[in-house]
Amino acid sequence: MKTMKMALMAGAAVAVSAAVAHADDLSDMKAQIEALNARVASMETAPSVPSGYQLLAVSKGEALQVPGMLGSDRDRVTNDRATIISVMPTADAPAGATISWSGYVRAAVIYNGASGDATLTRYYTNDLGAKVKYGEFKLSAQSDDDWDVKARGQLRVVATTDTAVGEVGVELKIRADFNGNGNGDAYMQTAWGYWAMTPELTFGGGYAGSLGNIGYGYDGACTCYYTDNADVGFDPGDTTQLRLSYESGPFSMAVALEDSGLNNRYGNDNKYVNGQNMGVAGEIKYSGDAFSGEISGVYRTVNSDDYSFSGPSFATGVSNVYNSDINSLWQVGAGVGFNMGDIASLSLAAALGSGPFTNVNSSGDITGSYPVQNDWWGVSGLASANLSDSVHAEVGVGYKHRESDSFTGLADADGNDWDYSGFDWNQFAVLGGVYYTPVDQLTIGLEGEWYTTDTSINRRQFDETGEATGLKDDLNVTQDNWTVDLVSVWRF
Repeated sequence: MKTMKMALMAGAAVAVSAAVAHADDLSDMKAQIEALNARVASMETAPSVPSGYQLLAVSKGEALQVPGMLGSDRDRVTNDRATIISVMPTADAPAGATISWSGYVRAAVIYNGASGDATLTRYYTNDLGAKVKYGEFKLSAQSDDDWDVKARGQLRVVATTDTAVGEVGVELKIRADFNGNGNGDAYMQTAWGYWAMTPELTFGGGYAGSLGNIGYGYDGACTCYYTDNADVGFDPGDTTQLRLSYESGPFSMAVALEDSGLNNRYGNDNKYVNGQNMGVAGEIKYSGDAFSGEISGVYRTVNSDDYSFSGPSFATGVSNVYNSDINSLWQVGAGVGFNMGDIASLSLAAALGSGPFTNVNSSGDITGSYPVQNDWWGVSGLASANLSDSVHAEVGVGYKHRESDSFTGLADADGNDWDYSGFDWNQFAVLGGVYYTPVDQLTIGLEGEWYTTDTSINRRQFDETGEATGLKDDLNVTQDNWTVDLVSVWRF
């Protein structure tokens, strides 16, 4: 009896253990099913890639570089890093695409100052034909002080696709500038398309910097977020163009067909002022680790109808000027750079040319174009050093000389014409900056620039009949300008 009782108790224990084990298995299976259902639900809600593609990857990486640009899309703000969107195709689908997306916002508090002095010495010819000093007059010249907070926003997109005939891509830079209250008008700073026909040969076109620009020296190599206002650079101005370029290792060269018509001159659109103007530009460049250099040239035809100018004089506002004999602009120049690793660098530039008197800002825009034929030459240099891993400093100096043999003035209030026997123009400039970049996404800088301009003009007066009145003027103008700014740049 006792043995039977023990057997029944053992059987009951086995049954209970089996039931408990079965319940545990059911719980585990239920948890696994719930996890599988959650995974399926998340996969169903995930965004799908385009039809025919199997992978869409978003990452942070090196910003895409456009072949054939040769630095002509150079920006004052460099974004070495960018958000990269890559779409990889399936084996039987068209080629994949890569998009590089980056941008920045910059803002600065800026102080601009100017002071000038202008002296007019008048002579007349007496009855004996002798030149007699009539008098000396002090004229008003520019004198100003101004505080501003300015800002800019920019987006840069580079998209490339591998095709059966080679890589095809585009680069777009969209900007908006702000100064005080009000919205900024967005504009396209660079619009460029290209076809890399071979690893070395690229055909491109759009709107970008000219190959004739010298990318070295004061203007070509400085950081200069809100400085580089002096006219000591060698940039003929950005323009629309078609370009063929060749790059092999450190050596590159390119030739471009450019449209030399003035764009948006004095508030008119391009169709209004763009006559039958064309130009060509070329560049040969070497880019090594320790040494680099370039030789560039540009020639542009000029339509004299674009220079029916009625406005202040390029020098002082004393007289209006025009010249219908301008028919071309040309420039040749060279630049060299020396790098001492990550420690320091030196950049030098020189150029000479001839054409209308134009002012080009640091963005490559022609901001002033006066109908005065003149010859010019200049030299400049920029030295920079890395004071630490996060602090960079630079200093630059530049000089440019302009001169003209003759040009004609509009009639004054008395109906008399003024014939200008020429002018002599000289500008000397210095700039400096210290920039703190603790991370790739942020730079804070302190910048300064000063430049002085000396101009001498000689002219004589003619009456309504074209006879000389005997009056002759010597005009001498000295103008000093300076800029100091504290700038911040935020990148992504």
